[in-house]
Amino acid sequence: MKKRLFLFFLVLVAQVAAQSDTIKYFNHLIFRETPYSKTEGRIPITQDESKNTNHFKLTYDASNRLILIEYLYKNKLIELNRSGILDGKRALAPKTKIEYIGNEEIRTFFNSDGESTANGMGVFKEVYAYNKEGKRVSLKFYDKNDAPINNTWKIFEYKWKHIKTNTVLETRKDISGANVPMRPYYKFYNVVYKFNANGILLAMNNVDKDLNLINDETGIAIDKATYDEYNNLVSFQFFNAENKPVIGSFLGTAGGFATYDKKGNCLKYASIDLDGNYMLDKRNNDAYSRYKFDTTGNLIERSSFDIDSKIQKKRGVTRVKYVYNQDDSAALLKTEYHHTIPIAKIKDSVFINLDSTIEREKLVTDYNQLLTTLKQHPTQFEFIDKVSYTNLIDAQRKKLKDSMTINEFYQVVAPIVASLGCLHTRIVDNRFFSVPYKYWLPLIVWFEDGKMYAINNCIENIAMNVGSEIVEINGVAAKNIYKSLKTTISADAFNEHFYRGDLNINFLYYYHSYFGFSRTYKIKFKPYNTEKEITTTFFIDEPAPGYKSKIINTPRLSLDVKKEHKTAIIRIKNFSYFPRGKQNIDFFKEKIDVYMKKIIEENIEKVVLDLRGNRGGNPACTNHLLSYITSKEINFYEDNELNKRRNRPAIVKPKTDNTISNKNIFVITNGRSASATAQMLAVIKHNKLATILGEETGGTYSTHPGRRVKPLENTKLVLQIGTERESVNVPKLPLNKGIIPDKKIEMKMENILKDNDLVLDYIFNLK
Repeated sequence: MKKRLFLFFLVLVAQVAAQSDTIKYFNHLIFRETPYSKTEGRIPITQDESKNTNHFKLTYDASNRLILIEYLYKNKLIELNRSGILDGKRALAPKTKIEYIGNEEIRTFFNSDGESTANGMGVFKEVYAYNKEGKRVSLKFYDKNDAPINNTWKIFEYKWKHIKTNTVLETRKDISGANVPMRPYYKFYNVVYKFNANGILLAMNNVDKDLNLINDETGIAIDKATYDEYNNLVSFQFFNAENKPVIGSFLGTAGGFATYDKKGNCLKYASIDLDGNYMLDKRNNDAYSRYKFDTTGNLIERSSFDIDSKIQKKRGVTRVKYVYNQDDSAALLKTEYHHTIPIAKIKDSVFINLDSTIEREKLVTDYNQLLTTLKQHPTQFEFIDKVSYTNLIDAQRKKLKDSMTINEFYQVVAPIVASLGCLHTRIVDNRFFSVPYKYWLPLIVWFEDGKMYAINNCIENIAMNVGSEIVEINGVAAKNIYKSLKTTISADAFNEHFYRGDLNINFLYYYHSYFGFSRTYKIKFKPYNTEKEITTTFFIDEPAPGYKSKIINTPRLSLDVKKEHKTAIIRIKNFSYFPRGKQNIDFFKEKIDVYMKKIIEENIEKVVLDLRGNRGGNPACTNHLLSYITSKEINFYEDNELNKRRNRPAIVKPKTDNTISNKNIFVITNGRSASATAQMLAVIKHNKLATILGEETGGTYSTHPGRRVKPLENTKLVLQIGTERESVNVPKLPLNKGIIPDKKIEMKMENILKDNDLVLDYIFNLK
């Protein structure tokens, strides 16, 4: 009986212990330069997602201490090398068991068969010691017989001294007691590691006994790391004791960078010079390596390249491929070594399509079709006189060649369409939207005072920081790029605010429609706050940059409640909610209804309608929004025959439920606020329904709604033509001016760099 009770007690204890454990799943681990750093996951996934991909399973005890690290596929231990590089796995094994006894943390290692093994650094046991504050102070290594042993870097013992918060001094000794460097080939001896608040390594500093920076034998003293929002190590740079960028270390470069896919797989690892361009590292004699992975997360191919992106031979091998069992991707079948370089590259079908030409006769047909279509505009010569228009079409006609690409033809005809000064009369090359991202110029830009600035860095040159001035792209000066693109943009009354506002959002469309796509992009730039000019090259065969995803995936409609400011911000990307398939207008109205209800329930005092970048859309949406902010009936449209024929409701009636008309309402605008958005703003301003802040809009109180017409017969360029003028019921305003805000607040490059929204700050600070 006692035995049965004892067994029951053991089972119960085991169950309670199991229930107290916490399990987390990750695609990868955060890179560790020093064993002082914690072992932490990178790119978290759910348990369900883990079932069909290679992953790290991290188990924590009730005290949130890591007790087990496993690298698995379908609950089967697998080898760590298939996860690629820049993972925090160097000192691990397929299974790493962690125990805590007294002030010690003991790690032991097991292979994919569950048998005791050495870890990636050649040791069977690691023993960490902790101080009374629970911080790591030392680490020692042992072999399978528990005898002291050097790891593969000739280190037996690490010691750490805590200097201040997030700063640690590291020294090392071998088994004989001699001081040794951090690696046999990396001659930092006394190293001060600096971490951020989350324990991520920011820099390692080579110091003397007084903690002063000193250069190592290669001339470097600091190795600084940069991570992205997913904790992927994306770049590192070397600096000397004077904190100046230098070339050095065992690589003999100025640093390097890495790119990743969405799963955190490292696709590319590169070495760079002081200008951020490719440089051969002296250890491997290559500029960069590329890696490919299958959908399971297995590394399936690696290869190396020189500074001209030509594949390198290493010991006669150009590529290494890893072949896995199709029925069991945990099983590596073979490793293939490829010794030859392909003689010819496969022809790129995208460029074949983009570079195809059309003969003059067909171009003339399209040219004449365009001119005939433009005659349908009800006020064709409102902003350009007939003489100037005739001179323009004659000059452009002379530019037609015996054969031209669609891109070249667009350069000829787009300025004619834009010359009407009508936002809704425009010509579009739809091919842009089907070209894969990897062909796009990898820049998001900001135009200010006639200059072009980068507000991202996706050209794989870490010298181009946010705020870098773009001087030239493929030999064309930035000022000439802006000048050329302006001629193709349809803007009401040639509104300068709209040109800049639209280019700050749609630069890539306008750029590629006018200048086309290139196999390489040579970019000259000045890093932020310097006059040094650097030229770099982006190759379109690199991994497709994901920089557009954030813009494309930005919600069209969102509510952000700032309780500390008693402010609700409704961001509306556009009013383009039209009834097709699902009733999109109903979707918009339902969302706004929910937002307004929440604003009332949470007793919000200030409501912000952020319409920056909102180019317009459906008046049914703008009127629904107006009904919440007005306390009286409003005559929206002018009382004219056009609106009567369209049978449009001219009256906006105030809401009785969840109205916010008694709140402090603000509307934020910029140069891209146009069309239906500008008309709504005119009504708001005339009826004093809200305070308008920001920049003059790119649209006016009056516009010509557009309609699609037949595409050009041969080039298939898409045309839209403005219809009869549509105006809202406000006192006549000038047609060549946008809606002027009650208070002008213009965003500058400096504000973007500091992530400082001047307009919202102004609203938050209002009493």
